[in-house]
Amino acid sequence: MNDLGNMRILLVNDYGTFAGGAEVIVFSLRDALRARGHEVRVFASSAQAGSETNLADDLGYGTMSRWRTVVQSANLAAACTLRRLLAGFAPDVVHVNLYLTQLSPLILLALGDVPVIYYAMWNRVICPLGNRLLPDRRICTSRPGIACLRTGCLPIHDWLPLMAQLAADRALAQRFTRVVAISQAVANRLAEFGPPHLGKASVVHPGTVAVEARIHLPTTPTAVVAGRLVPEKGIDTVVRAFARLAPRVPHSSLVVIGDGPEWSNLVRLAFGLGVGERVTFTGKLSPEATLAMVRSAWVVCVPSLWEEPFGMIAAEAQMHGVAVIASRCGGLAEIVADGETGYLVPPGDPEVFASRLELLLSDPALAQVLGARGHARARDLFELNGFTSRLEAIYGDVIR
Repeated sequence: MNDLGNMRILLVNDYGTFAGGAEVIVFSLRDALRARGHEVRVFASSAQAGSETNLADDLGYGTMSRWRTVVQSANLAAACTLRRLLAGFAPDVVHVNLYLTQLSPLILLALGDVPVIYYAMWNRVICPLGNRLLPDRRICTSRPGIACLRTGCLPIHDWLPLMAQLAADRALAQRFTRVVAISQAVANRLAEFGPPHLGKASVVHPGTVAVEARIHLPTTPTAVVAGRLVPEKGIDTVVRAFARLAPRVPHSSLVVIGDGPEWSNLVRLAFGLGVGERVTFTGKLSPEATLAMVRSAWVVCVPSLWEEPFGMIAAEAQMHGVAVIASRCGGLAEIVADGETGYLVPPGDPEVFASRLELLLSDPALAQVLGARGHARARDLFELNGFTSRLEAIYGDVIR
């Protein structure tokens, strides 16, 4: 590197396929940094979390088989591959994102004396499941350890390697030069439940590509919810809420984007509540198709039961000028301005969710106003160029 205006940056992430919002952030950042003249590569595992093509520039070993728990605890093969990559690429800074569900803490042994940023995108470093959600859907208030067995979160055959993984991470992750959190909510939890090196994380919210807000709402009052169909996403709350208001807003519809183990349960729930014909399940869509669907909605719903680390779909919806109803938990409370760009509601409460949803689906003027305010807020706080600039400044700081 000749100067700090031309950096070699290595981004590290468990997955190179679009498994979730984390991958949207990683590849958007890669492209934005390259557009600014930096030399950037993404290192990820070969594990296929979906059917998409792996977009990483370099791959280490990964698996979605029954051996995944062991691999994510001690993935020596990926660490060796990363060491060879570092020798050839010689980055000025390494930016680590997700690394505990495939690549394992052993990658930290391969980093040598290169400055390393850890961008904490979720709570995996303080929870073996990452969601801090107990089987009865309450938020966990314990540090990882024997409590994970007592609550039934982990069986013994998973508990042993995952406890070893977290112990190794506590020792090796002190190697990080700087810790940055995706939201204040994540920073708070790292300080509360994590080891000392996680306790002073700064916060940098991610960004999405700036677009113009839409001018007019579509004709049909439509609500959209997008995400992996798993219990902690709370999508059943939206289905129940929609069933409550459906008789009073007869032309409204609900679109559910995503796939996962809860698919059949949600379909049965919709038909059981008498709204099956008005709820469309699209399956998983590409990021581009998802945003096109978001832009056609009157409101986007983010009904998470767990403390969502950020909630990228909420920021994206606001950028497109769409009002958002989200759970008042985790990073979502940092994205949505309650009563201004949408509404924040108690997690898992379909009655309150229905009341806010009905307000927006029955009043296009209100939906339009809240969406316009959301667009202005997203341009100020959650725009990709601003996100990239803030990380550039951190890279330069740790290199110096």
